[in-house]
Amino acid sequence: MTWWLWLLLVLAALALYAVIGLGLWRRGKTLLAELRGLEQVSERLAAVTGTEPPAPIVPAYLAPPAEVADARHRREDNLRARRERRAARAARAMARWRRVGLR
Repeated sequence: MTWWLWLLLVLAALALYAVIGLGLWRRGKTLLAELRGLEQVSERLAAVTGTEPPAPIVPAYLAPPAEVADARHRREDNLRARRERRAARAARAMARWRRVGLR
């Protein structure tokens, strides 16, 4: 008796998947067309400026261990410099507050 209900639900689910898939397909085609246009624009820009486009970014898990270690050291140096700048900024703020008599 309820087989028709199950059949209707299955058909509705298939129709929903088809509608969602069609929408994704259209959006994907549009995105690829935009990327092709962007590639052409970047080639023209490189021809005008005379510079090559930047090298593609390689994910860290594909990079050799030496490059990963170098990137890690650069990151640590950047974080250390950021901490030092923040501490200097806080020290300047405290000095201003002391001059005014707030602390």
